[in-house]
Formats: sequence, C-alpha cells, structure tokens
Amino acid sequence: MFPKVNEGILTFGIRVFNSVGFFVYVPLLSLWLVKMKDLDITETSLAVAAFTFVSKAGNVLVGGVVNKFGIKNSLIVGLWGSALLLTMLTIIHSYTLIFVIVLLLGISISLYNVSLKTHISLLEENERLQAFALLNIAVNVGASIGPFLGGWLLDWNSSGIIIAAIVCYVLAGGVSLLLPRITIEDAEKGINIVQFVKNSRSDPHFFIFIRFIAFSGLFWFLYTQLFTTFPVVVSQHFSGKTIGLFFTVNAVTIIALQGFYPKIQPKWKMEYWYALALVLITASYFLLWISHHFWIIFVSVILFSIAEIIWVPTIDHQIVEKKGVLSSSWAFGISGVLWGMWESIGGFVGLNLYQYVGHQTFFYLTMIGIVIFIGYMFQLPYRKMSFFTNKNQVERKDCR
Repeated sequence: MFPKVNEGILTFGIRVFNSVGFFVYVPLLSLWLVKMKDLDITETSLAVAAFTFVSKAGNVLVGGVVNKFGIKNSLIVGLWGSALLLTMLTIIHSYTLIFVIVLLLGISISLYNVSLKTHISLLEENERLQAFALLNIAVNVGASIGPFLGGWLLDWNSSGIIIAAIVCYVLAGGVSLLLPRITIEDAEKGINIVQFVKNSRSDPHFFIFIRFIAFSGLFWFLYTQLFTTFPVVVSQHFSGKTIGLFFTVNAVTIIALQGFYPKIQPKWKMEYWYALALVLITASYFLLWISHHFWIIFVSVILFSIAEIIWVPTIDHQIVEKKGVLSSSWAFGISGVLWGMWESIGGFVGLNLYQYVGHQTFFYLTMIGIVIFIGYMFQLPYRKMSFFTNKNQVERKDCR
C-alpha cells in the first residue's frame, strides 16, 4: 500500500516529468525526423502537422475514454502509452507507420493532459488552488529544461532525445500510481455537447465564442513556427544544443516576466495588447530573417517570448469570459480543436516554405505576420460595432 502523499505535490511531480518528457523532443521533432528517419520536408511537415493537431484536438475525443476507465487509469495509460509509442518510433522506418504512430502519440498526450486537469478540478478548493499554481510552475520548469536537454542529446546521440522522453513518461506514470483512485462519476456530469450545439444555433453568445477562438487560432499559427520551422531553418548554423538553448531562453523569459503582465494589463484595452503581440511576433520573424547571428536570434526569441506572455493568458481569460453557459472543460476542448488546426496548418506552411525558399522562409513569415496585423487593425472598428450589436440583441432577447 502506497503512503498517502499530498495530491498537489503528486500532480506537480507528474507534470514536471511529463513536461520535461514532452519538451525534450517536441520542439526538435521535425529536425529529428529529417535527421534520423531520412524523411523529406513534405513528409515531415505532414507528420508534424498531424501530430500537432491531434495532440490538441484530441482533448475533445478522449473525454469518453476518461469517463469509462476513470481518471487515474486514463492518466497512467496516457503516460505509459506515450512511452510505448515513442519506443516504437525509434524502431520503425516506414513513413506510413511513423505517421500512424505520431497520430496515436498525439491522442495519448491528449489523454494524459485531460486526465490530469480533470483530477485537479476534483480536489478540494484549497488543494485545487495550490495544485494549479504548482502546475503552472511545473510546465515552465519542463519547458526550460526539456529543450536544452534535448538539444544536447541530439548532438551527442540523436536517439537520446526519444530515450530521455521515454524515461520521463515512465517516471510520470510511476508517480501517478500514488494518486487516489478518483473516478469521473464523482464529478459533475458533462453536458451533451451535440445537443448543446444544436440548441445554440440561434444563440449570439455561442457565435461570439466561436468567432473569438477562430481569431485566437491565428496566434497559434504564428506560435508553431518557433517550434517546427525555426529548428530546421537554423540547423545549418547552430548545433542541437544551441537550438535547445534558444527554447530554454523562451521558457525562462516567460517564467521571469509572466507575473508582471497581469499587473499592467488593465492599463490598455485588450485590442491594443493583441496588436502589440502581433507586432512583437512579426519583429521576431524579421530578425530571424535578416541575420543568423547568435545574439540577433537571442533577441528575436526574447521578443517572441514577450508576445507569448501577452497572448496566452489573455486568450485563456477571454475564453472563460465568452464561453456563455458552456462548461470550461468543453470550452477549452472546442478551442483545442481549432487551435490544433491552426498549429498544424502553421507547421505545414512553415516547413514547406523552407523547402521551396530556404533561408528566405522567415521573410515570407514576416509578410504573413504583417498581413495578419493589418487585417486585425482594419477590422477593429467593425468588431466593436459587431460586439455592441450582438450585445443589444442578447439584451433584447433576455427581456422577452
């Protein structure tokens, strides 16, 4: 019988291990597939795009699995299943099988993520707050350690990044064994999402929510360029260890500065913060285009990280604001589908740009960033008018 351990501490340990495991290989996955599996850029871009989409959109698909098998069992299956799939990935060389495995790996990642978040949501309020606080720290710890470790292992032994991820997933699954057996039946039953969507066709709140997550997906299109396109583009100039260091800079910057943003956010309107984030991302891409000097790239990663500090909590906050009567779990699940779609398209576009234009890739991505920024600024007046129109429609409906 395992001794009783604080559940917040357990979830922290699980999240540290699975975050290190995730970040040790995912930022370098495209480069690893090209280097170790001899895939061309088109094949790699398709595989990475599919993996990225399923790892996010799978959040909606695995809810029924968690409901049937329980939170703890689903968490362990997701973590150890990821370890098994990564083991298979090191062995096989058939592109078809590689594609299938990365799809299953994305679903497995979704399974352990949904299980862990659901488990935390069922804790007592004082424990839940502590667990979520530790969870945020754990993710950033993994994001700061994983990429640097992965880059070092990629230079030393390319298979090492997958082996390190396997070890981390196995350890995370082992810690999960210490969790109490809490089943989904103990939680409030979720809504019937299909029926909800049918009933929401005439609800202005629901369409405001859908429009917002469609817009917010543009940031994830731009975000994925750092983790899929960037390593391949700069691999001719820097070692895997140095590329991993850049990702560590990204994570450490977020850890150091994230706490300041909520304090200054009320000083500007949300629209201005989104515009600033788009400017910083575009400036980051521009620097990546004009020079491959270490310190130029270092500055570009800092700019990108500041943009990430702005948009990630702002989008999450507004998802909760705009979800209406939709539960938070379904709101983030639906968002995950569209965000995963945008990320997968972003990875596909970025890698294929590199195949055809080489080192001019970030010039074209800069142009895409400028177009998105201009489009956003031009439609701001319309968005404000549309918002007030929808608001008045809702108020009139509520008064009937």
